[in-house]
Amino acid sequence: MENFPYLRNFAGSLYIWARNPACEDSTPYTVDLCDHQIFFGKVSFVIPCHNEEMNIPPLIKGLNNFYGKYIFEILIVDDNSADRTADVTERLAEQDKSIRLIKRSPPNGVGRALRDGLREAKGEYILIMDCDFQHIIPEMRDLFDVIANGADVAVGSRFSRRSVLINYAFTKILANRVFHILANLLLGKRIRDVTNNLKLFRREVAKRLVIESNDFAANAETGLKPILLGYNVVEVPISWINRSIDMGFSTFRIFKTGPNYWKFLLSMVWRHFTKHPYQKENDSNIN
Repeated sequence: MENFPYLRNFAGSLYIWARNPACEDSTPYTVDLCDHQIFFGKVSFVIPCHNEEMNIPPLIKGLNNFYGKYIFEILIVDDNSADRTADVTERLAEQDKSIRLIKRSPPNGVGRALRDGLREAKGEYILIMDCDFQHIIPEMRDLFDVIANGADVAVGSRFSRRSVLINYAFTKILANRVFHILANLLLGKRIRDVTNNLKLFRREVAKRLVIESNDFAANAETGLKPILLGYNVVEVPISWINRSIDMGFSTFRIFKTGPNYWKFLLSMVWRHFTKHPYQKENDSNIN
């Protein structure tokens, strides 16, 4: 399967590194990964959150430990959580002025949260991510390397030959690969995983994006639209580790959200062949 055309898109490699559990009072190993001065104090981290009170503290700690010099602001977009997500964020913001809470009003939706977060972001570079990416924070360094080398957008790709997937549902793998195969065939592009919500944008790209989807399908928009608009988008191998029990559960439901991914793709295909603009201009979003 690794070498057969099309079928190889389903193939991958798995590497496992293990060690004895650390003592409870041990200090996690961290290292400064801020290698590019162009990002110093210029990156907005936009993080949509829904019921993520247990994940926000370790995520913010990890971002500060590895990328503290890059951080201009960390925007926690609370998408009407029923837990203490907002309270936890406000407490952390009292200690760290770079943290900002954006409290949304109903209705909920990842797309709505991303729209609000991108509108409020003020950094020269804008990184969007989910709360459950905290295990792979060190791997995000490669996204910054790509932008520093001239790309407009860096996308964390879970389906490269160097990616590691742990407990990724087969139904999601199947849906993801079919979506990208059809997108490649219908749009004439070479993409592997633009639907992952781990992306780093130059400001002008992020501010130009018009997100039309209100739910998880917005993740496809933030990846595919910059490509169709002519920006230099580079995919970077990234791992994916499913949530552990102490991290809570994702609200993503493939049979509920999946059809909206296909609606978006068909919309882009129709605009592609009819020469319609892929989106309207978004001048009002620039601040």
